[in-house]
Amino acid sequence: MASCEKCWNDAQGRAEDYQQLIEERRDNPCTPEEQAGEDATECSKCKTMTMHQYAKVCTKCGSK
Repeated sequence: MASCEKCWNDAQGRAEDYQQLIEERRDNPCTPEEQAGEDATECSKCKTMTMHQYAKVCTKCGSK
C-alpha cells in the first residue's frame, strides 16, 4: 500500500506524526486523490487522477 501523501505532508515528513494522523483519520480517511498526491496522474483503468505520484499504483482501484 502506498503512503497517503496528504497525511505525509500534514506530518511534515515525521514518521511518528504520520502514523498518528493515519490512526486519527481511520474512520474518515483522505480521498483517493489526496492519497495519491499533488503530482498524481490519471489511472488508465478508472480514469481518475489517482495514480500515486511515487508508488505508481492507483489509490482508488489498485491498478498498476
